[in-house]
Amino acid sequence: MSRSIRKWLAFLGTSMFASGLAFIIIEEFAPYKTIGIILMVIGIVIILISNFYKEKRSQD
Repeated sequence: MSRSIRKWLAFLGTSMFASGLAFIIIEEFAPYKTIGIILMVIGIVIILISNFYKEKRSQD
């Protein structure tokens, strides 16, 4: 269960970071540059949170 949560969080964080980066790169969205920065920061935070859902290793 935790593995699927980790995958979904990583996917969500990556897509939010990518959309924020697109807001910064595309020149027509210049008034929305702050939204792009906020989306990038939220994406990085979600990716960092997904690292806490690691599977426990067996002691074999």
